[in-house]
Parts: sequence; C-alpha cells; structure tokens
Amino acid sequence: MSTPATRVAGAAVATEARPQQKAPAVPEGYPAARRRVQFDWESTPLHWVPDDAFSTHVMNVLHLLLPTGERWFVEVVNKATPQVRDPELLAAIKPFVRQEAWHAYAHQEVLKHLAAQGLDAKPFTERLDRYFRAVLSDHPRLPAFLQPWWLNRRLAVVAAIEHFTCVLGKWILENEELERIGADASMLDLLRWHGAEEVEHRALVWDVHDELSGSHLQRVTAMLEVAVMLSLRWYQAARFLMLNDPTLHGEKPTLRRWLRAAREKRLPSPGLLYGAVPRYMRRRHHPSQEATTAWALQYLRRSPAASVAQID
Repeated sequence: MSTPATRVAGAAVATEARPQQKAPAVPEGYPAARRRVQFDWESTPLHWVPDDAFSTHVMNVLHLLLPTGERWFVEVVNKATPQVRDPELLAAIKPFVRQEAWHAYAHQEVLKHLAAQGLDAKPFTERLDRYFRAVLSDHPRLPAFLQPWWLNRRLAVVAAIEHFTCVLGKWILENEELERIGADASMLDLLRWHGAEEVEHRALVWDVHDELSGSHLQRVTAMLEVAVMLSLRWYQAARFLMLNDPTLHGEKPTLRRWLRAAREKRLPSPGLLYGAVPRYMRRRHHPSQEATTAWALQYLRRSPAASVAQID
C-alpha cells in the first residue's frame, strides 16, 4: 500500500483560496477547503454559447449528470472512510466531500434556471438517479464476503469518473475560445471553478481505492465501464436537452457537429477524451500526473465567484 509521499513526486503544494488567506499545505492532488461560490443566472441566456445551441447543450449535460452523480460519489467515499488509515488521505476526505456537495448544489441551481426558461430536466435526472442507485448504492443482499469487493468496485468507478472530470477541468481552464466568442461569463466561471476543483482533488478517490484495494484489474475494468457509460449517458442527456429545448425543432446531437465544434475549440475533442482512457489504464499511472494543483489554484484566486466565496 502506498502513501501520499510515495504516490506523488514532489513537495506538497500550499493551497491558497484567497491572496490574503493561506490554507495549510496539502499533498498534490488533494483538496484543502470548500469554496461556497454563488452565481447570478438572471441574465444568462438559454444558449449561453452565442448562436450555438449544440455546444451549449453538450456542456449543459454537466448540469444534468453532476448533481446526482456528485451525491453518489460522496456516499461511496463516506462509506469507505472508516477503513482509511493514512492520516493525510483521511484529512483530505472532509474537504473533498464538501467540495463535491457544493458542486452538486451549484449545478442544481443551473437546472432551476433552465426550468425557468422552459427546459425542465427532471424527467431525465430522475431516471439518472435510479441508474446511479443501481451502480453505486449499497447492496445489502450480497453475501458478506462480497461486500468489500462491491465497495472497492464502486470506488474504482468513481475514481475513473474523476479522471474524466479532471481532463474536462483542465480543458475548460485552458480554453480561451469560448470567452473570445462571448460565451456567458457566469457560466464560464462556474465551469472553470468546478474544473479547477476537480484538478485540485483529482487524486483523492484514486488513493482511497489504492488503500482499500489497489487492484489494477479493478481500475481497468471500471475505466472501460465508465468510458462506455459516460458516452451513452452524455449522448442521451444532450439529445434530451436538444429535443426539449423550446427554441429548437427536433434537432439532435451528431458526431459531425461534435467534430466541427471541437475543431472550433468550443468543445473538447473525442481524441482528448478517449485518449485519456489508455493513459489511465497504465500500471504506473497516477492522477497527480494529469495536472498541477498550483495551476488550478491560480484560476481560483482570480475567479469572480471563488475569489470572494466563503471558505470552509
């Protein structure tokens, strides 16, 4: 079993939520605190990427998947916490849980805004919650000897999803095109704040799984499952949004439109997303290799919402 010192090459990074307020140093890839960001959606248009309903709704999928998903992630990590012995990892779980809970809240607020604009996502999110209940909830009817395996499998699934959220977070932090074409500033700040925190805590669930199981085979099979599941759910959610958009007329998402939007740097490319799969499945892979915490914190210090947020 590894420890943060052996998992991560390099010194711990000092996490700073505000320029005048330093947080304690934490290992690379672990969170230090929650930022209670608040956003005003009153002036955000339905198609917040100007003249591009497709790119808008492909990214709006995050608002459908994450409130439900983040709550299940928290449940799985909380279930594993009593078995964690590494003190640095154990200390990082509380801010991780708080961050994920606030992510769910922030995206839920966007869903309310979409509903007010005539796009109610409840039929989709209620189905999604039933799905997550099946793949991430406790199954008390399983024999006792399978219960540890079931928990470790769920951790592996969450760790694989966290890999994708880190990749997406890095992409949105690096993207300049959306701002250049006039995408809504509040929505960009929400996505960048969330993306930065995903980069910040990218290693935590992987390391919890590593401490409780460490099975490379379990990581590989979970990643393959997640890659297929996310692709399917993302398409279903984008299709739902476009078909239920009151301003569209039966339009549907297509691969051709995705490729065009990726060329225009309005969406992450298939190569970026699916290329992350084999990288994750390498035996020597660790989430700390995906980005640096200090780089994510640079955005959080200048984020209009995060820079003034209450920290806990």
